[in-house]
Amino acid sequence: MIKHLKNTEINFIRWDNCINKAINGNVFAYSWYLNILCDNWEALVMGDYQYVMPLLRKVKFKKDIFFHSKLGNRLGVFSNQLLTEEIVKKFIESVPHERSLIHISLNSFNKLNSGNVKNINTYELDLIQSHKKISQKYSNQFQKDLQKAKEDNISVVQGLLPNDLINFSNIYSVRSNPKLNLDEIQKLRMIIAHSLRFGLSETYCAYSANNNLCAAAFFIKSKRNIYLLYAAISNIGLNSNAFHLLIDKYIEVHSEKDLTLTLDNIISKNNMDFFSAVGAHEYKFQQYYSNSLSWIYNLLLKNS
Repeated sequence: MIKHLKNTEINFIRWDNCINKAINGNVFAYSWYLNILCDNWEALVMGDYQYVMPLLRKVKFKKDIFFHSKLGNRLGVFSNQLLTEEIVKKFIESVPHERSLIHISLNSFNKLNSGNVKNINTYELDLIQSHKKISQKYSNQFQKDLQKAKEDNISVVQGLLPNDLINFSNIYSVRSNPKLNLDEIQKLRMIIAHSLRFGLSETYCAYSANNNLCAAAFFIKSKRNIYLLYAAISNIGLNSNAFHLLIDKYIEVHSEKDLTLTLDNIISKNNMDFFSAVGAHEYKFQQYYSNSLSWIYNLLLKNS
């Protein structure tokens, strides 16, 4: 039996124990992270927290909106036990569909055969080999882009302060990925501060020859996975291929470790070329979408 728990009914110790032991557990599903994404997130729980699924919920015009976040798009069902399509389907069916809009992200262990599901591409790079072996697989163009960054005297360092990263990304001419609104920026600030405090993340940045910040990246760790959660770059950084050098430096520092780097939020002149040039492999995860709201409510939501 799957129980739908309000936030005040969730046993956060048992919840985090489940995520910690889950074969597909990740940082986005821990209670501290969910608390930042959504003050009153809810949960679907099977058994004594053997299977769990977080629900990010908000109410607009007295209607339920179950949403996904750009800062946590690997949620869904978690467990240290077998995760069949039937179990995932039961959890999805347990989300209140009546008078609600549902747009939620699942994780790579959650598979559904449904017309309500959309496949999303993700790009991952295994870091277990040496930097030398990984870099030998870079494309010729990527090697040239790295050389240009070096010729332009781009330098990469660790340890950019959270406020400096946020302030840099707020500059009008700076591009960021993902694009965040003011509320999401505040959530990102909280995620960076908390995760840095507990050694769960790192910030990297690139400076131009004139010692101006021109690129920044925030990486967050989760077991054997590292996610490039947020990136920002100026026009100078873009034209100098600063992000190429930043990623290469990150790979160099973390190579020869049993880690996988997810590069979804890269910023370059052509992201698809970047993924293939650095040797990242394409995988897929799913998003589920269902909308039972009337057209007038959908219009109100669109304009709100």
